[in-house]
Amino acid sequence: MLDFYTVQSVKKLIEKQIGQIKEDLCYGIDTIDKLHYSRGQLRALEALLQDLNDLLKRENNDDDDNDS
Repeated sequence: MLDFYTVQSVKKLIEKQIGQIKEDLCYGIDTIDKLHYSRGQLRALEALLQDLNDLLKRENNDDDDNDS
């Protein structure tokens, strides 16, 4: 799998994008279609972030099991 620093960089970019979308949701939405689109983007990015976290935890657990 990717090294820890690469994953952290990707997570940071995702979190930045999530912040931008949340700001748009608060201040920049003027149609219901844009609202639905932004909410969909937010859900997808949050799911991706959770998947990355789960993979890191699984990899860490596998490493701990192999060290024993």
